[in-house]
Amino acid sequence: MPLLSLKNAEKEELVELFMQLKAKGERYPQARAEIMAALRCLKAVHSNAIEDKSVDRIFLQLLLHGAGVPDKAQISPLYRKASEALRGHDRMLQDLEDAAEAQEPLSLSLLLTMHRTVFETSWPEVAGRLRQEEVSIARTSHQPPHSAQVAMLLHQGFATINEEMERLGAVTAGNFFEVLHLAARTHYLVAHVHPFRDGNGRISRALSDYVMLRKGMFYDVIMTDYREAYLDALEDCDLVDWSALSGFLIYSYWETLRRVAPFFSLVEKSPPS
Repeated sequence: MPLLSLKNAEKEELVELFMQLKAKGERYPQARAEIMAALRCLKAVHSNAIEDKSVDRIFLQLLLHGAGVPDKAQISPLYRKASEALRGHDRMLQDLEDAAEAQEPLSLSLLLTMHRTVFETSWPEVAGRLRQEEVSIARTSHQPPHSAQVAMLLHQGFATINEEMERLGAVTAGNFFEVLHLAARTHYLVAHVHPFRDGNGRISRALSDYVMLRKGMFYDVIMTDYREAYLDALEDCDLVDWSALSGFLIYSYWETLRRVAPFFSLVEKSPPS
């Protein structure tokens, strides 16, 4: 699949749409909370589906909502683990919203807590622990750094990103794309360093969202339909140029906002009394 990106006119439409939805969210806070919950569920399902194609999205939706057979181990141990990781992912995203509200900076501690929350039930022996072995990443020529360098690289990268977040201040029409570019930088840093034995994609996407959540923005949902374009964008990045991923995330965010915009229209047609 070719790399996905927006034309200049579409980028202008994206900024205008975001500012409109931001204003509507401030006017209808309960509707905004409902949108964030919906995006959180959608993100958990699609993010897990990107990493594991053995369980179709329709079953991941079933797992997230606790429907069907109560004990998933009666169906398959792997299916049960998928259920536990998916629910852990949803809890992790809820915790990120609280951390964003408190303006907690990016840190190694935050990263480890995120990973632990996702995998503490499904894979407790590695949950919240940096990898101690050398790894390779399927479908890419990238070789992650030595395990002894992981903590240092993340600490240095997070310090720089935190400084940049402080410089940017609140999101505006003028710095909107700078925020998304910083989110892409955060995303690529974690994907490049590959700090865990598993779950790096899920954590890197969530931490990218955290940058946006810190600025009061909505989640971005990378749909599994665009998995190949997303992975191609990652492949085209390095630590000094992550513009390919930034361009993809801009496209993805445009699609995400267009997906939730009609909900605010519904609320405006029949506002709460």
